[in-house]
Amino acid sequence: MQILLSPLVLILVLALPLTLSGCATTHATTPEARASEDALSHILFDYDADAFTAYNMRRNGRVDITFARDVPDGLYSEMMDDLRAHPDIRGVRSARTGPACGLF
Repeated sequence: MQILLSPLVLILVLALPLTLSGCATTHATTPEARASEDALSHILFDYDADAFTAYNMRRNGRVDITFARDVPDGLYSEMMDDLRAHPDIRGVRSARTGPACGLF
């Protein structure tokens, strides 16, 4: 029993920090999703947003993105404008319900 439990515990221990940090994402599998994810990654890089965002890429190129709840209004609005204006991103659904980041 303990031998079977150890790999499960190891997976949970490794997956939880990735999920909480925003680094866990769904990998794009269609051309639309790959183009959208590439555009999204450039925008997130420009804002150094890895610490306060997490996203899920849909097969059709739409993005579900969650921001930390303490992201300033101006930064959130600016990033959302950039995401919605990019021609390779088919659509954006957002929420500001992520864990507080501490950067702000």
